[in-house]
Amino acid sequence: MLTVVEFPVSEVVVDREVRQRTTVKDLDQLCASIERDGLLHPITIHEDGRLVAGERRLEAHKRMGLLVIRAQIFEHLKPQDAYRIELQENLARKNLPWQDECRAVLVYHNMKKQVNRGQWTIQATATDLGVSKSAAQRYLTVAEYLADAEVMGAASIDGALNLIRGRAERATAAAAARGLDIAVAHVSLSKTATPEALTAHLSGMLTLSDTGEFLTPPEDDSMFGAIEAGKVAELSLQANIIREKEGAGSPVVTANFLEWAEDYSGPKFDVLHCDFPYGMDYAGSNTRRTGKAHVVPTYADSPDIMWELVESLLTWQDALAYDTAHLMFWFDMRFYQPLVETFSNSGWKLVQPHPLIWHKPYQGVASDTKRRPRHTYETALLFSRGDRKLCKLDQDVFVGRAEEKLHMNQKPQDMLRHFLRMLVDRNTTVLDPTCGSGSALAASLQLGSPRVLGVELDAENADVARHVVSRDGHYLEVANNE
Repeated sequence: MLTVVEFPVSEVVVDREVRQRTTVKDLDQLCASIERDGLLHPITIHEDGRLVAGERRLEAHKRMGLLVIRAQIFEHLKPQDAYRIELQENLARKNLPWQDECRAVLVYHNMKKQVNRGQWTIQATATDLGVSKSAAQRYLTVAEYLADAEVMGAASIDGALNLIRGRAERATAAAAARGLDIAVAHVSLSKTATPEALTAHLSGMLTLSDTGEFLTPPEDDSMFGAIEAGKVAELSLQANIIREKEGAGSPVVTANFLEWAEDYSGPKFDVLHCDFPYGMDYAGSNTRRTGKAHVVPTYADSPDIMWELVESLLTWQDALAYDTAHLMFWFDMRFYQPLVETFSNSGWKLVQPHPLIWHKPYQGVASDTKRRPRHTYETALLFSRGDRKLCKLDQDVFVGRAEEKLHMNQKPQDMLRHFLRMLVDRNTTVLDPTCGSGSALAASLQLGSPRVLGVELDAENADVARHVVSRDGHYLEVANNE
């Protein structure tokens, strides 16, 4: 038989030897809930007052100084049944998925804002829900980004916040590199929009005061401050990139990079992808015809040519790369040390001593079948300029072969996408000084890059690159969640 009564708190007996819960903690939120709404679920006790289930609710009542507690009394309950009831309650008590918690807090916050005609704060929501203001702000901040598949797929709310903050910091750094003052970003977003239109546009993404001014985040809340700054920076970046693209021609230029770089005066880039000749005196395989282009070895591959291209890149780097930028440089390992020293002396920092590795699962090439193993991989160095953060963490090895061969040294888009995903997002512009078939340009566009530019010496290969960019250079939702 089950009876519900108001039972004296002091007479409830907790037999610690048979309790499944060894400690009772984190009672603040529960106490706040009981104080505001009362006890929603009674505890369960034996008829002699021994506790069956509900120790946290009991301890909350004791902390609050309450004298009685609503309790369900089981009569003639067997020990195994009492243990089962406690275990069932412990097993059934599961938190909402963090995504649902964020949505629910946002819905409640908006409901209260509507009822109170906008006069509602994050602190008020936190008080109502019995959590800290910081916790409420975490829920509300992440809730804004749940339409983003990558944020939605994070393992925890902490992981989602780190992802959002990382994007914000990259956007702020990119805006600063472009000379955009995010403090007045609402003015620089458009040449023609009225202040009223800009305020309306920004109000959906920024925390505004009642007068429509941007609220300054607390100085001790660096994470939320960084995210708010990143919102303004990203909007400013997107508008700036639109202006950069005004009047832009083809994404592939037919030119000699050595001459083109000296004359270039356009917008700079966030990422440089360099696949120069390796300096191996490679003469190329036999000419082959594909359905779309001739694969003709038209490039000199001497060490002198490679170093001449490197020298030109570094001579004009300030006109080509922002102060915060990444450089991905394909090379042969015999040139590892001199390349690292040359780029380091020009202000580029090696991200890690180990190169990125593209392993091609095929038989490989042996220059001396009696003395050397078969070589099956290619390598790239990863440099950074300034403190540009990675867009996404991934492995430094990719295994796969090139399926399509429109160019003598064509690299597969899935491999390039794997590595470039760490460097490229929707605010990243990319330059490929010797773009070949345009695979790196297409991969960058698939990752959301708003502006790419390739320079190609050979006219036929430049046409191939334009064809590849036109065919494949579209944002891929799947590629960005691989």
